Amino acid sequence: MVVETDRLIIRNYRESDLPDYHKIMSDRENMYFFIPFGFVTDTMEESLQSLHNALQFNTEKKGYRLCLALKTSDQMIGGIGYTITAQTPVGKVVEMGWFISPEHQNKGYVTEAVKRLLEYAFSQDNCIRVETACFAENAATQRVMAKVGFRKEAEKLGAMWHDGHMRDRLELAINKNEFTANQA
Repeated sequence: MVVETDRLIIRNYRESDLPDYHKIMSDRENMYFFIPFGFVTDTMEESLQSLHNALQFNTEKKGYRLCLALKTSDQMIGGIGYTITAQTPVGKVVEMGWFISPEHQNKGYVTEAVKRLLEYAFSQDNCIRVETACFAENAATQRVMAKVGFRKEAEKLGAMWHDGHMRDRLELAINKNEFTANQA
């Protein structure tokens, strides 16, 4: 799959992405909120396996794990994707997530990518609802969620163990009709 924005190409990963992929995925400070989910890697071999897992995930049609690449250079700067969590008679329900390298944060890339992937999900992939979640202290992710129209559905207090503490977790969602109305 390939979709584009003004500044980004959202595409399948390639083995040639491995050096940038490893740099991002092994950066424990940047990937702090992903540690409980097993996405953070330590070695180049672990990163290669993680990259292969993303490619396999796409092949098995469980959803998408995609590369965020700069349109000007095709350099990988992050990742985005969604997992199908339910198939309903009216469409798919998916859970979306994303990450970006520290040097590309606060430049609007993630907001741009999330908005474009939502457009794709709702208009081309028969999705009816997109859910997402984050730790309550992840302010940057909350800003992205608000900008693209996700609404908070739950705040789970002490819901997940991370870094020696039970952490609060926010759950947000946007339905196809909400997204379409926001675009008008």
